[in-house]
Amino acid sequence: MKKYAIDFYNDIKNIIPAFTIECAESILEKGLETYNCLDNLNDYELKIAMIIIKKYIALYNGYVLNHTTSKLSDLDIEMIETVPQGGNWKYIRQETIQKSKRLQKIAQTGGRTTLYGRIDYNKPSYTITTCFNRPGNGTYVHPIHNRVISVREAARFQTFQDNYYFYGNKKEILNQVGNAVPVFLAYQIGKKIKDKIGCYKSVDLFCGAGGMTTGFKKAGIISLLSNDIDKSACITLKVNNPEINVLCGDITQQAIKDKISSIALEQGADIVCGGPPCQGFSMAGFRADDDPRNQLFRDFIDIIKRVKPKIIVFENVEGLLSYQKGKTYKEIHQLFSELGYNTNGRVISANEFGVSQKRKRVIIICVRDDLNIMPNELFPLPITTEAKKQITAKDTIKDLEIIECGESAKYKSNNTNTVTIDFLRNHLSYEDYMAKIQD
Repeated sequence: MKKYAIDFYNDIKNIIPAFTIECAESILEKGLETYNCLDNLNDYELKIAMIIIKKYIALYNGYVLNHTTSKLSDLDIEMIETVPQGGNWKYIRQETIQKSKRLQKIAQTGGRTTLYGRIDYNKPSYTITTCFNRPGNGTYVHPIHNRVISVREAARFQTFQDNYYFYGNKKEILNQVGNAVPVFLAYQIGKKIKDKIGCYKSVDLFCGAGGMTTGFKKAGIISLLSNDIDKSACITLKVNNPEINVLCGDITQQAIKDKISSIALEQGADIVCGGPPCQGFSMAGFRADDDPRNQLFRDFIDIIKRVKPKIIVFENVEGLLSYQKGKTYKEIHQLFSELGYNTNGRVISANEFGVSQKRKRVIIICVRDDLNIMPNELFPLPITTEAKKQITAKDTIKDLEIIECGESAKYKSNNTNTVTIDFLRNHLSYEDYMAKIQD
């Protein structure tokens, strides 16, 4: 109990300063009724405190957080039951295809090979998106069960450890997990920046549920402020990182923008990171204030202009490279350059960085041009480029296959069998896990 009590105490004292380790032990062992000092909290603090308490009571009692899955229709199950590991819609029986107009169209015209796909235990998963609740949206069918992967399994593919609790309704949680930057990838980016240039204070924009923020935190980078408009994602981030100042609000509003800039300047932010949408972006559209599609990128740039951080870490989808035949990507670099930054961008494949997911993202790192370092020096080196060294789905979720999905899901054993599962169940530090998979 001691480990859970210490973690519980360290987290909740950020919300309730008077909280003690004895209170933590008592609540875990006997329940919340043994503690009665929640009266002085405002509504937001009370909500965060109650979710933290719920989280740690669940962990202490051996529950698997968020191991819930979406119920499939009889037709969905009929579709996927004949699909083998690594297979897709092409393995669905003809008589089943005739029951679905969508499948008929896919069979006639062809469709992505990931549709109605079953994850192969012996390979990394495909990209986890916000639609992993439906088999027809990608490769989300469990390797051996006729169901889609659970929220916890998807979170593991995103390298969130099992003590990371996702708050919200079904759709909100799907968005939080699917939109996240893989935590272990973010850790390697943050560690390279901190080790190479010594920057350790960030402002995180468009932070979502905290993939980038958590990875940077594990690398020793302190988030001075994290901002997003999604209320449930902000609650998820705050519950798991209660020491962080989380500002839930619309960055397009001047008051929010002023607050972000003020905190960044007063507390000396070295890094500003985020991934604002760039659809519709063009140099002309950006400079003409009448194009609402580019507003969020414009606000991101406004923060950079005011804060002038040493480092910018910009993350976006791979499609940014080909959007408007590459013009948008080039113009983004040009804009950062005009603000006084040296820039370097590249496509990073998460499966080459110890993540069991074939997820590609564009990462642009910018370094203020008065610093004696080039941005290409701040990218981490791949560690699992060879197929035989890559982390597989089996390495990642095998232990969960014997646990029935649901709110009452419990671990069956402490025997994890793989280094990756050991890490994801929080039995290994980031540093130790990094060393083991590099070995």
